[in-house]
Order: sequence, then C-alpha cells, then structure tokens
Amino acid sequence: MEALSKIKIIRLTTFLDFGGIEKRLINISTHQDQNKWLFCALNHGGNAEAVIQNNGKRVICFNYSYRIPSIITLYKLVRFFKKEKPDVVHTSGSEANFHGILAAKLAGVPIIIGEEVGIPNQSKTARIIFSKIYLLTDYIVGNSIEVIEYLRNHNNVSAKKLKQIPNPVIFPELPKSIKTEDGFFNLISVSRLEKVKNIDSILRVVARLIELNLPVHYTILGDGSKMNHLKKMTKELNIESAVTFLGFQDNPYPYLLKADLYLLTSFTEGFSNSLAEAMYCGIPSLTTRVGAAQEMIEDDKNGWIVNVNDDDDLFNKINYIIKIGNHKRMEIAEKGKETVVKNFSLQNHVNLLMTMYKKNKE
Repeated sequence: MEALSKIKIIRLTTFLDFGGIEKRLINISTHQDQNKWLFCALNHGGNAEAVIQNNGKRVICFNYSYRIPSIITLYKLVRFFKKEKPDVVHTSGSEANFHGILAAKLAGVPIIIGEEVGIPNQSKTARIIFSKIYLLTDYIVGNSIEVIEYLRNHNNVSAKKLKQIPNPVIFPELPKSIKTEDGFFNLISVSRLEKVKNIDSILRVVARLIELNLPVHYTILGDGSKMNHLKKMTKELNIESAVTFLGFQDNPYPYLLKADLYLLTSFTEGFSNSLAEAMYCGIPSLTTRVGAAQEMIEDDKNGWIVNVNDDDDLFNKINYIIKIGNHKRMEIAEKGKETVVKNFSLQNHVNLLMTMYKKNKE
C-alpha cells in the first residue's frame, strides 16, 4: 500500500506572489510527505514563489498570458503536463481553472481537480463556460458552504463532485504577550487592498469613532491597487494620524498580537486566512457575513458578525465591542482561538486532499 501511495501532484494557480491562494499554498508546502509536489503559476511569481522554494518544494512560474482564453497558454500547458506526467492536477482560481483543467484533460492527467477560492463575479456567459469546464473534472473544491452553493446553483456542479475543504492554517508558537498599553483601542486588518475588501467602510467608521472622541487607531497590513485611493481617503476624512499603512508583511503575527480588534469587511470572501490567523492569536475578531467567516464565527460567542457594506452596523458593533471591556472581549477571543485550532489544522486539510488525490491509488 505504501508503494502505491506515492504520487506526483501539480498545484496550479494564476500567480505566486501574495494573497489568500498563495498563503494557502505556502502553508501546504510546509507539509512533509513522500509525494512529489510541484507548485506552478500561469503568470508571475514573487513572495510565495520564494517561500515555497525555501520550503524545499519545486516551483515553476510560466509567465504565460492568463487572460481567458489563451490558446497559446493552453497549448504550452498541455505539453508541460505530458512531459511531467502528474497523477493529479489541482487548479485554483478562475484563470488557472479554465486553462489548467482543459490542458490536464487534453494531456490525459488521471485526476483533475478544480477549486474556486471565493464567490466569482461571473457573467451569464462565464457561468455557462465554467459549467462545461467543470464537467471535465473529478472534483471541484470550495472552502465554504457559500462557495459550494454557488458552484451547485450557478455552475451546475453535481453534488458528488463537490468537496468542502477549509483552508489550512499553520499554528506557530507565539509569545504569551507582547501587547503594551498605548492609550489607543487598536484596530487591524490584514488584507489585499482591493475594492472587494471594502477597507473604505472601515475608514469611514474610524472617522465617526474619532468624532465621538474614542481613541482608536487603525493599522492596515497589505498592498494592492487601492493603496493610493485609501491614502487619499484618509486625508479627505482628516484621519491620517489615526491610520497606519504598513504594506505587505511576511509575518503578520507581531502586528496582530498588538491589536485589540481584527476587522474583515469584504463584500465577498471564500476563506480568510488572515481572519483565522487573528483568531489563532487570541485577538477579538469581527467579520462581515461572508463565506467561511460566517461559519467560523458565532456572533457575540467567539467573535462578531456585521452585515455586508453596512457602515452603521460596523460603527455600532465596534462601539459596542469597545464598551464591553477587555475581560469580556478576551473571553470571546479565547473561544475564537479554540475554534480555529480545532477545525483548521494543516494536517486536517492535507488528509482531506488525499482522499481525492489517491482516488485511483488505493
């Protein structure tokens, strides 16, 4: 049985720079087993590429066009898969799914798995196209009930193909406490700075909290296309002294451990790695009602939930969280930590993957 279990797995995504998909692949790359793992990006690499290589895994960034459709990209992928002869091709994200699933099928890959990492913004035509693409797979993975339901209802993926697999979280050793009192109630987000993350809402709420003379400070870890827009917004709201932009950080934990409240305010989300990391740190955490976040958090039990794109709800909830006091906040935060440690370990994630990867190997 052991001889049969050794397999070659190609994980294909669009980029390997930074972001939620990349963080998940970094976490998976730390797993040590006898299988051959190859991590690939249709286009460019970056931070994730370097980290995965440092973890001892093989990485290839093709720098191909990722625009749908690219016949040249498809042709090159088919040739690559035929050369590598993987047992499994597992794609993540729309562009990688489109090109990778087609190429794997044409190359005769034994097991083909697609993965949707969030709720896609698909046109009617795109929904039809991906419905056809997903017919070529053995499984389609989603990291939350919301994503699974989208795939079932909009892409017509059959129930027997759908697999819900939560993202893996690496649980590092943390210092017991590095938080120092600075007189501020410290808010933090770890996020790509893109429209879908709705950081604008937090900035508007910070301005309202300051108007009430509440001593709040908001720190943002992350980079993206909306960086300049958000900096301009802080200036227009006259809250520049209350907001710190730190850019992308390899290790968010030192910053999370100094915070009083973690904020996730996305319009849509699959599984938020940064939310899980914050909860693991024992940081009180608040999320909008999106994706796996609403499955992870039970309001006022192990965290807090607000409505999507609702400044009033966010403002009132943060005001409430400040007023309940540190003892109550930390009770809730501890329950949040228990939730992620129990449900989102790397080993649990890999075990679920292997039930698909080894389908024809047992």
